[in-house]
Amino acid sequence: MNNLKGGKRNKWYLILGILFLVYGTYRLYTHLTAAETDNFGSILAVGFIVFGIYDLFRYFRKV
Repeated sequence: MNNLKGGKRNKWYLILGILFLVYGTYRLYTHLTAAETDNFGSILAVGFIVFGIYDLFRYFRKV
């Protein structure tokens, strides 16, 4: 008797979201702990984190 009308969840959003989030966090950690850091690498790592969060939000929004 559950009449929830939601789209089918795409498992690739979940998988890619987790992968981007983990990879971005790892890259950001390595850039912050390195002796010499470049801004492009940090911006790219933050981009991976943001895209991973967006993919996870897109997955969990379709309840």
